[in-house]
Amino acid sequence: MAALITYSDPAEDGYVQGDVYPRGPWGPETHVQRGANVYDFIVPGDPLTPGWASVPGARRIAEGESRILPRMMSAPLSFKDARVLLEALDGPVRPAGWQGGGPFAYHVGPGPARVRLKLDIPRETRTIRDIIARIPGTDPDPAVARQVVLLSNHHDAWTYGGVDPSSGTATALELGRSLGELRRRGFSPRRTLVIGVWDAEEFTLTGSTEWGEEHRDLLSRDAVACLNVDASTSGDRLAMSATPSLRPFLYEAARAVADPKGRGTVYDVWGAGEGANIRGYGVAAGEKTAEPGVDILGSGSDYTVFFNHLGIPSVDLLFDGPYGVYHSAYDSHEWMRRHGDPGFAYHAAMARLWGVMALRLANADAMPFDFATYGRELIAYIDDLEGVAKGKNLALDLGAARSQARRLAALSPLFPGAADRDTAEPLRLAERDLLAPDGIPDRPWFRHLVYAPLPSYAAETLPGVREAVVAGDSARAARQAAVLADAIRRVADRLRAPEP
Repeated sequence: MAALITYSDPAEDGYVQGDVYPRGPWGPETHVQRGANVYDFIVPGDPLTPGWASVPGARRIAEGESRILPRMMSAPLSFKDARVLLEALDGPVRPAGWQGGGPFAYHVGPGPARVRLKLDIPRETRTIRDIIARIPGTDPDPAVARQVVLLSNHHDAWTYGGVDPSSGTATALELGRSLGELRRRGFSPRRTLVIGVWDAEEFTLTGSTEWGEEHRDLLSRDAVACLNVDASTSGDRLAMSATPSLRPFLYEAARAVADPKGRGTVYDVWGAGEGANIRGYGVAAGEKTAEPGVDILGSGSDYTVFFNHLGIPSVDLLFDGPYGVYHSAYDSHEWMRRHGDPGFAYHAAMARLWGVMALRLANADAMPFDFATYGRELIAYIDDLEGVAKGKNLALDLGAARSQARRLAALSPLFPGAADRDTAEPLRLAERDLLAPDGIPDRPWFRHLVYAPLPSYAAETLPGVREAVVAGDSARAARQAAVLADAIRRVADRLRAPEP
């Protein structure tokens, strides 16, 4: 392959979906979806400091040694420009399912169209700027006061970033102002609140990744959770992705915030219809319940280093809606004013929801982590993966992992003694037990054994075992199954779960 040209088809985010901007929220034929074409599913962050912080004086590998820099040219086009090429293709009519929204029959080539692609992409080192605000904890116990609840957003955008990320940045600023006002009135959190507004998120999650790597030891010891709001809103439907242990906590927080349109609480609206996620990793959780769906964490936003690398429980929040101008010049304040959030009421609602979650975690006696939910979720993933192995006629024994997951599922919803500070610590640290020190095979930066991103924003579950099964490598699958079982056992032992 010489080069790759991508475009936004109107079947996906244009006039096939509905009215285009400015009349509606969908993308006009001239919109171009920008993006960084870098393999951050292998390792995110600065491509020349893979796994360590990109700070002055840091060791930097040669560009040719980087595993994540692309080796071929690529460029995005608008549909208006791509149509010229598509209509000039001969060859067979497209296979079933390949017809897009253009008003002509798509063909698969070859020619007679010929394209010359010339790109000018400078490779250089530049300074990026993370913005960090901190409200110190005031608990009498210094070990509790230094614990960190992290609120995460980024401030860089491809163009105007009316939704992504400026809606989230505006909310972070307002929440910071409100927390500062509480402090001036004499109210300070027991645990430390840190607001991180990262730079260079659009370039391989660099700002958050490098900060997380720089402060790896402190965060591994002290972090409680990462609450990530990339974009606050492109509509009025709440959507969340999170680690399973936080799911009951999310429901409680959503019940505490009123829906701006008077439809009850945001939980009520969330439960009445399915949400979505602009980053596209809408993979439903394994366990099916009557509660609103919480998706699993893939990648594509700044929680990645904290969750997948450091094992910090994380959640990603959004009020979602029709959003056809993602990463384009039409993602503007005017688009938001017209379509995304007229009156900006859901910006304010996100500040309330984000703040409720942050303050409840910062001031909690009991750590609100439910590992019985996590255990049931693991069992669902194990069932699914056994089905994949069976379909490939590959022998796979996940019995040990299943037995340990059942130990977690047998826990009471609230870990006994969780309100006692000495016994609350196991709940706060249990997610770390699901990390593999050496990471998953072939991409060791990703250390979480339950979740990892695919070569996209989408997530896969039990990645070490699953990737071995997909590769047909039964010996590696058996080794990874043992590693997984041992990790789940560490969680169960830490929480004193009943023996099977």
